[in-house]
Amino acid sequence: MTLLQLEYFRAVSKMLHFSRAAEALHVSQPNLSYAINELEKELGVPLFIKKGRNIVLSQYGLYFSHYVEDALNSLVKGRETLMHITTPTDVISLAFIDEVGYDFLPDLLRSFTMENPNISFHLYKHHNTVIVPKLLDQTYDLAFTVDNPDIPALCSIPILQQDIVMFVPHNHRLAHRASISLSEIGIDPVVILNQDSGIRRIVDDMCQEAHVQLNVIFEAEEFNAAATYVSAGLASCILPKTPLHTKYNAIAIPITYPMRRRNICLLYNRSNTMSNAAVQFRDFVLSYFESNTKG
Repeated sequence: MTLLQLEYFRAVSKMLHFSRAAEALHVSQPNLSYAINELEKELGVPLFIKKGRNIVLSQYGLYFSHYVEDALNSLVKGRETLMHITTPTDVISLAFIDEVGYDFLPDLLRSFTMENPNISFHLYKHHNTVIVPKLLDQTYDLAFTVDNPDIPALCSIPILQQDIVMFVPHNHRLAHRASISLSEIGIDPVVILNQDSGIRRIVDDMCQEAHVQLNVIFEAEEFNAAATYVSAGLASCILPKTPLHTKYNAIAIPITYPMRRRNICLLYNRSNTMSNAAVQFRDFVLSYFESNTKG
């Protein structure tokens, strides 16, 4: 078992698509398939199962993916720690929830680093439940996540709102609709995010208000995995509206009842004495979104 095999496995497990994973990894699909096959031989179990033209994680692959993620994250953290103690440049520790990475974050970071080439970032993608404790213990300088009004130690600055919508394949029976009620989903198969996600709590609250029980076929850990099922025509899913639906050739339909929005905020610890670089980035973010709103 090699580090490269684990990185390949993680990429395929997140995208659930060999071609897209190979493209993202800058390797050929045959080489990627061979590496995964060799890993499966060594482990003695199938990590993926074919569903028509698509793949999903097997029960063994799902179990194994948690350990792979922890192992690779530990290695990244070790490397970043070494870089931090050997590099004199200003570094900002910035955490973010998964869906922000498909929305404004890449453009925002590019704009900031073009103006401030002497400032770099250590980026950490987690669920809100992981981010908040690490803000409180000052592991992270700043974070883009959902609002946390019940934690007075955190300063929470709203920067944008996201509507909660239904992502459906183009051939879905509701695809032509301008809006829907949650009850109209009926018994259609649905993918939702798992209990660690803040979106799951919003979806559960919507279902309770509408007295709806969804036909859930899969609980995904990340937006990418959920959207892949929609793109494959296997299910619909309830997610915040982001540019992700265009990437996966899905249709985003507003849910008018129960209607939900959520705030994406910039959070930091009030008691943390931020570096000049972190303060500079915070002020840049506020100016960036103010300009975009006016535009």
